[in-house]
Amino acid sequence: MKCPACNNGKRLKEIRAFTVMECPKCRAIFSGNCYLYLGESYSYVLPYFAKEEVPPEKLRYYDFMCIGSMGIMRRHGWYDPATKLIHQVG
Repeated sequence: MKCPACNNGKRLKEIRAFTVMECPKCRAIFSGNCYLYLGESYSYVLPYFAKEEVPPEKLRYYDFMCIGSMGIMRRHGWYDPATKLIHQVG
């Protein structure tokens, strides 16, 4: 498994067993070997956009494959880990 943001494949850190990984190089968070429940993904990145600007160096990439009431969906983009709010989708 490689990081979807920087393609790093070395020493990925498991945040939650089999479901969420963190890249030590770029600090991106993403789905591991299993799908996340959509509601569970909100504990990492809220489903709301930020209203204030944040310097780009403070943002982190996220990429989750989720299961919800509408089936399988992908949530990915850039978020602020301090507020868990989305700054860019895709």
